[in-house]
Amino acid sequence: MSIKASAATLEVATKQNVGAAASKSQTHVGLNSGHIMPLLGWGTSQATGDECIKATKAAIEVGFRHIDTAEMYKNERDIGKALQELFKSGAVKREDLFVTSKLWTEHHPGDEVRPGLMDSLSRLQLEYLDLYLIHWPTSVKPGPKVDPPFEETWAALEKCVEEGLIRSIGVSNFSPEKIESSILPMAKIRPAVNQVEMHAHWRNDRVLKWCDQQGIHVSAYGPLSSPQTMEGMGKDVPNLMEDKIVNEIAEKLGKTPTQVLLRWGLQHGSSVLPKSVNPDHLKENIGAAGWQLPEEEYDTISNLPQQRYFTGSLAMHEDGPWRNYEELWDEKDVSEPL
Repeated sequence: MSIKASAATLEVATKQNVGAAASKSQTHVGLNSGHIMPLLGWGTSQATGDECIKATKAAIEVGFRHIDTAEMYKNERDIGKALQELFKSGAVKREDLFVTSKLWTEHHPGDEVRPGLMDSLSRLQLEYLDLYLIHWPTSVKPGPKVDPPFEETWAALEKCVEEGLIRSIGVSNFSPEKIESSILPMAKIRPAVNQVEMHAHWRNDRVLKWCDQQGIHVSAYGPLSSPQTMEGMGKDVPNLMEDKIVNEIAEKLGKTPTQVLLRWGLQHGSSVLPKSVNPDHLKENIGAAGWQLPEEEYDTISNLPQQRYFTGSLAMHEDGPWRNYEELWDEKDVSEPL
């Protein structure tokens, strides 16, 4: 299916309402911008250099058409090189891909948004992005108020949409309160996506429900609990893929734990962005499509203990605007023992 939505494909995609469980045959979601997005995406945050180039090609080969990157990941140039080779070989067309990147904090000032975007487009060797997100609700300068205010950043993003450089815009790691208090009151173009941590150990139901009510699609990073990332951050948290209950369900259904967890995410109402550079794992991940978790197994996984893995310490500062967990996420830490 081409990412360039015709009336027919958009009608099919929007049969899944924002925040609604993906059906067995559902592969795309209709965004409030009028564009469609593949529900299964390839997360690239741990891929760089030749490894990233090879992985990009492998991801496209096994069927991924949604690529999620960011300036912060330092791999846009590698992805761009791989995409150009794929375009030239005829393996895939630009209009068949959905490419997401993200605006980093230093480019939040209004006059820096477009240059930041153009740098990403140059590295990716693309003329437009399908989706561009404010990566974190961070402030360029520490202090009691966000500086520059999110309204300034958002207005500049809207101009980039009007210019044809971006098709959809959104946010990442934003609480409902931060979207509602800053962006929604002034937005000419509503956020299409909020990309947040979401997996069976962090259902993020509060954000999912609010975004659903607002017509904002939720995209899940870390849908497998990101064990390698957590280990690299020195965090001792459970690996969901080794969970006894998940493995028992996988064995019963003839699937892998990875496929069960990704399928759970799709049925929970989000798109999912699993990370891998291993061709076999990429093929395994794409196998989350085309089947359905029975209700009993879905409910069992949904009742696993809850704990946020990515606490967002990089967005906190003792001088503000977000000094701690509660100020950043606008909620108390409700983590349970895992």
